[in-house]
Amino acid sequence: MADDSSSLGGTGGPPSGIDTSGGSSGGAGTMGGPPTAPEGFVIPPKCPQYYPAYISLDRVAKADCGFDPDILIECIILVFMILLFVPPLILYLMNRQNALIKYRRPRDVFIGGIISGLNAILSPIIRMTGIKCIFNTWFVSSLIFSFMFLTFSRYVKTYYMQRLSIFKLKFSSRKAKKELYKKETSNKNNQGSDTVKSKESETLSTIKTSSIAIDSNNIPSTFSNEYSIDNSFDIQDPILYFKKLNNIINKKITIYFVIIPIIILTCYYTYITVISWNPDNGPGMLDPCPNEIKNLSYPKRIFNAIIMICSVYMLYQIYYVQKWDKELKIEYTSFIIVLFICMITMECTTKGVFGPGLITYRVYIFQSFSIVIQVMCVIVPLIKIFLNRFKDQEGKLTEEEFLAKLAVPTFREQVREISTKTFCIENLLFFTAHWDLMNIVIQHYSKKGNGNSSDFPSFSSSDVLHRNTLNPILYKPFDPIFKPKYEQLYSFYIKEDGIAAVNINSSTIKIIEEQMENDNYSYLMFSQAAEEIGELLYSNIYPRMNL
Repeated sequence: MADDSSSLGGTGGPPSGIDTSGGSSGGAGTMGGPPTAPEGFVIPPKCPQYYPAYISLDRVAKADCGFDPDILIECIILVFMILLFVPPLILYLMNRQNALIKYRRPRDVFIGGIISGLNAILSPIIRMTGIKCIFNTWFVSSLIFSFMFLTFSRYVKTYYMQRLSIFKLKFSSRKAKKELYKKETSNKNNQGSDTVKSKESETLSTIKTSSIAIDSNNIPSTFSNEYSIDNSFDIQDPILYFKKLNNIINKKITIYFVIIPIIILTCYYTYITVISWNPDNGPGMLDPCPNEIKNLSYPKRIFNAIIMICSVYMLYQIYYVQKWDKELKIEYTSFIIVLFICMITMECTTKGVFGPGLITYRVYIFQSFSIVIQVMCVIVPLIKIFLNRFKDQEGKLTEEEFLAKLAVPTFREQVREISTKTFCIENLLFFTAHWDLMNIVIQHYSKKGNGNSSDFPSFSSSDVLHRNTLNPILYKPFDPIFKPKYEQLYSFYIKEDGIAAVNINSSTIKIIEEQMENDNYSYLMFSQAAEEIGELLYSNIYPRMNL
């Protein structure tokens, strides 16, 4: 074997220029030369065969160069990782529209699952086949970092989505209260007017106060304490605030928490590749390495420290301010606990606390982090979906029964709470706003015709499913007095960039917009949208209710 193999794992003698004379067999050497290996000592074949170079390696480098993979163990790990990631991710993709999954940002979860799954599956393959370190550095290590960036950014997005959801509800509540104040002021100003003017004023004022929603009388007085946006609603420009939150969720978080860290990591990996291409000791980029190079752990430590510091604030928001959904609370808490345990375990392992055996398998320490996230975010929801299919369906509400129960304040409050925590509060707000507006129209004609209330049946919350049997008043020619309110409902809930835009079919939006452009308003122009939203409320909220 040539002598130039030196410390990169070759089996030759000492590097050129080293004087080996005077060494003794006892390993201590003499004053005239370097130490020699003790009698009977065998240097692992993949390590530097020059004894002084070998003993100069640190604990981690010695373990890595002396690693001889146990094919059986690595194959078991490989099969386990394939079964853990591949079938569940396929099932998750198939069930991504389920109510237990769709509010958890399933696209991000699925991408994260693919990244962590690739990393988990490739790790035992690399260890068995002895793939070069350059591949381990640029591909496998990049995958685990990208997974951490993406996972943490998903929870940051959840935090801002919760703020946006609370903002929509509080903004709607404030609008209703402001309009209510206007009504009361208007009524006081009209106290001396004649009967006809009083009735007209009352009708106009009633239409205005129905506003967008809102059932403000049923919003509990403790709501502002339970959910807060900067401790109050002192937002001077709600539209600007809404756009700002949307921009943070859709762009800035991805830029600051994913793209920029990956760019920094790429620069660091380039630097590590250059200095580690042919190092004096330890594996080089063209040598096999069963674990990542030690220098690659530094950015991981920094990023983990940042997550831990941020989590103090995040946990406070999750448990005491925003009060996240139970499943999301468990997810994030598990994320932090497991990450912390992995950090401590890795530090102890590299310092030899657990003995030399675990050092060679340290690559799997942070795999436990990926495994826990996979279980919590993918497998647990799938298990719940599977178990729900076998639950006793007796006593289950139909969609019509569910919508009818929205008239019950306690039931509606439960729906409101779940809707806020699952980021679809706009659906309930629109549904109630439409329901409220239909009754205002009926009430207007009832007062105008001086009829009995029995002659003008009200619009119930389940009537969106029975358009053929609705009150005939709603089929009357449209009175322009209601036009501002219909435009407001459209701008707030139907328009694409509305503050609380709902998720309805594009064809439904197109029909509504054509009616408005052609000034062809009708009282039931939002009925199809309300029916679609009623179906969404039933399919997304009802499965999560503890009835």
